[in-house]
Amino acid sequence: MADDEEEDVALANIPNHDRPRERMRRLGVGSLTDDEVLALVLGSGQTGRSVLALARSVLRRTGGFPGLATMDFARLERLPGVGPATAGRLVAIIEIWRRAGASSTWTRLTDHKAVADVVRPELLHRDSERFVVVVADRASRPLELVLLQDGGVDETSVQPADVLQAVLTRGGRSFAVAHNHPSGVLDASVADLMLTRRLDQSAATLGLRFLGHVLVAGDSWTALPTAGSGATASGGSAHGRGRSSRAGSRGAA
Repeated sequence: MADDEEEDVALANIPNHDRPRERMRRLGVGSLTDDEVLALVLGSGQTGRSVLALARSVLRRTGGFPGLATMDFARLERLPGVGPATAGRLVAIIEIWRRAGASSTWTRLTDHKAVADVVRPELLHRDSERFVVVVADRASRPLELVLLQDGGVDETSVQPADVLQAVLTRGGRSFAVAHNHPSGVLDASVADLMLTRRLDQSAATLGLRFLGHVLVAGDSWTALPTAGSGATASGGSAHGRGRSSRAGSRGAA
């Protein structure tokens, strides 16, 4: 708090042409600091504390924008100077960013990387385990991304019948599933592997194509092996480079 107060400069004491909104109008949003971008979203500060100081405090408490993106409504609301209205506005903006990122990467699910590109915006920067289903048509074109579970994901909480119902009720003919590990550990559990094999078998029984199960942890991902694949694929490089071996292949996240 002391540091914030020492650096606090009220907007009223900043020349009009150099205030965040005016500078954004002249030079573009890229000219603003993280504090200034968040200050525009917050809109106002507190009594005796400018909006810039409040924005700086929020970013320090949350670990910058990457940390802020992991916060849910309840945790944001408890931050000093935020409150329910601002918390709601921040959650909505974060969700807009996620949805925009998801829709821009929706291409045909021709391989595990294509699946990872679709699901990662929904699973990145989450502090709870999520399980999603990518419903696709006969040509493996994504139709809808369905959030099936938000919380603990294991063999008992996610059942193949629930996944297949989500696919069939949306007119899907193929599908992929994915979940995240908030811990950042990219190791599939026994339950993860069992669920993958059960989905593969159940899909075949109904004439559906199962396109794979992707696990996301941190900035990396891996594709879990199905009964017939005998291999995994995974990614962690931002540039798409990878290596392959008899055990599997690794590529871009």
